[in-house]
Amino acid sequence: MYRFFLSYRRDGSAGFAGRLADALEEKFGAGSVFRDVDDIRPGEDFVQAIQFHLRKVGAVLVMIGPHWLRASVEGRRRLDDPDDFVRQEIETALSSGKPLIPLLVGGAKMPAADELPPSLAALARRQAVVLSDASWRGDVAQLMASLQTLLPDGDGGQTAPRRRRLILGGSVAVVLLGLYAAFRLIPVMYGPESTELHSVNEPAVDVAGRWVARVKYDWGDQHDEVFDFKYLGKALHGTATYLTARRTIEQAKVEGEWVTFITHSQQMLGSDRPYKEVSHRYTGHITPDGIHFTLEDSGGYTSHVPVEFVARREGVKSDGGKSGG
Repeated sequence: MYRFFLSYRRDGSAGFAGRLADALEEKFGAGSVFRDVDDIRPGEDFVQAIQFHLRKVGAVLVMIGPHWLRASVEGRRRLDDPDDFVRQEIETALSSGKPLIPLLVGGAKMPAADELPPSLAALARRQAVVLSDASWRGDVAQLMASLQTLLPDGDGGQTAPRRRRLILGGSVAVVLLGLYAAFRLIPVMYGPESTELHSVNEPAVDVAGRWVARVKYDWGDQHDEVFDFKYLGKALHGTATYLTARRTIEQAKVEGEWVTFITHSQQMLGSDRPYKEVSHRYTGHITPDGIHFTLEDSGGYTSHVPVEFVARREGVKSDGGKSGG
């Protein structure tokens, strides 16, 4: 049974789509990914086939490559054509209410709502997942962990006999109970300081939600920047504004009292010089009163010193940021 519907443009992302489909089917079982190029039979009504399979799947994956937004035929953008198959897939997916996850490949950026046809504008509000060549296996592993939580049965599509899972589950439960009892004894045996073992990998604050910070950049400008975080499974996703423009966070990690992630922007110096990509690296210390961030930029035409600021949950008054040297 199909578990995931994968939408993509064959002339821009076919290679990425094939790699991802192979990885998903290795994890969730053969035939778990629906792709129109492989799975709509000759002569079958395209729209009816899409609607039928979207009702069956647990989640919809929309793969966006670097030319996805601007793909055109005879000077007309494909997405502006109501008969475009990718547009029809996304429209049907959005109206179905199924979980929909944009996947950014090949260095693509998430399109803004005003760059999309009105019927697709809701796509811009979905949290995107970046699948980069440099960290493909790790990015796909995080995606699969998130997808597993969206499946109705929660078993990840594994085909092992249920009886075996029950037997192994019982054995594991016994072992875990033993380990739990042993760790409960540690504070008694070694004193109260050893209770730190329980929280070494737990964040001091649940970072999911919206955070706001007044950021003063090293060239003097100040802006209220917004950080929206959410979990897909155990993986952290979201957006962070830079100079008030929303950017998708990448390579996000939460380890103990620290959160780290990267965003990207484009910089141009003069009209006769090409754009250069700038990487923005955020390192945040999570505390009960907020997230104390250090922002470091690299790439582009200019260099900047690190900037420090505190992000607080929306509605909590901020002290403002300070520039660090």
